Amino acid sequence: MEFVGDVVGFDQQSNGVKVQTRTTTSSWTNGDKIYITFYNGSNIVPGEATYNSSSGWSVSYDGNLATGSNLKCEARYFVNATFSSSSLVSLNSNTEIYEDLNGTYAYNNGSLTVQASLTPKTGRIRFTGTSGAKIYTTGISVYTTYAPAINQFSTSSAMITSTVASNGSTSYIYGTFSDSDRNIGLVGSDFAYTRTCTSDMLKVGESGYMAIPSESSHNNWRNGLYVKAGGVEFKMIPVAGYSGGFFLIGETEVTEALYYAMNGSSSSSQKPISSISYSAAISCIEKINNATKLNFSIPTAEQWKYAAKGGNKSQNYTYSGSNTPGDVAWYSANTSTRQNVKTKAPNELGIYDMSGNVSEYTYLNSSSNSRNCYGGDYTSNSNGCTTSSYYYSNYSEPTIGFRLILTCQ
Repeated sequence: MEFVGDVVGFDQQSNGVKVQTRTTTSSWTNGDKIYITFYNGSNIVPGEATYNSSSGWSVSYDGNLATGSNLKCEARYFVNATFSSSSLVSLNSNTEIYEDLNGTYAYNNGSLTVQASLTPKTGRIRFTGTSGAKIYTTGISVYTTYAPAINQFSTSSAMITSTVASNGSTSYIYGTFSDSDRNIGLVGSDFAYTRTCTSDMLKVGESGYMAIPSESSHNNWRNGLYVKAGGVEFKMIPVAGYSGGFFLIGETEVTEALYYAMNGSSSSSQKPISSISYSAAISCIEKINNATKLNFSIPTAEQWKYAAKGGNKSQNYTYSGSNTPGDVAWYSANTSTRQNVKTKAPNELGIYDMSGNVSEYTYLNSSSNSRNCYGGDYTSNSNGCTTSSYYYSNYSEPTIGFRLILTCQ
């Protein structure tokens, strides 16, 4: 096979000028492989071409090629693929993908020529910070597999793990934004931030970088991790200093809007969901995990209490954020029903309604059919909505809801 064309690198298409990183006659190395999809009428014929410095390109394909010239084909080239074979190419967040969807081939009397100019399929981004720092990134969709036989990619928007190298930056992440909001979330060992990116970030064929935000410098970053599931956005608050490891907890109890979205309904209600069983709460969390590709769960009692008390910023208040219950809690002295979340003051970490409104299921690691429900509710007196108040239940009571936690490992 004769290959006529090139591979155009990242950041090399400005002002219409293409800079070749690999050309027809140079820069290829032994074992380099181009996956080619040949079109023969309405049929596709998968093939692959492998380079050898002594003999050039050798090609194999599964099917019959059309005879003639200027025939349609597609070509793809991968750098840093996890695994590659004629049936499957496994990709990852650090895989470079180059392709030409408008290539051509000529085939006559057993002579095959392929002409293609392969350009990046994605944008790429890296993060700068302190060497050795580990970060987790959300909001970027990456390609995970390519199946040559059916000419099809699969993608994932799961959290991406990166480590800052000795040169002060992470490896490039190659991908696209998961949704039209263009939000990137970063979670570290004791922080979480979210940023809405401009149109030039992750632009196809272009590179970008961001400094990992910190408490002292996070311009244009919002504190907390903002997540969207079923079209409903919610915020997760970082909780540092816990002896069992870093986690994030919901800024609010799970609202009716989020719960119903996960069950195929629509609601704008900002009241906390209630009247559901523990198993229904777990089922909702599983749906959120499937939608977001993240690892949400019910907090343990110890995680819940640590966050309710204000974590490593605790002022040792009796209630979650105050010594005066009416400041932070909807309880029997000021209401007779559930209220919208975030209508009382938050605690030291910026978490709302951990005292009062509805009590919250926590995970109980035992064979018991009952669960610890913490924080009190709108029927509780002041003694019932402290940061250590709880009772046992596993039933669909109108006073019980739940809150999410998120772990990265």
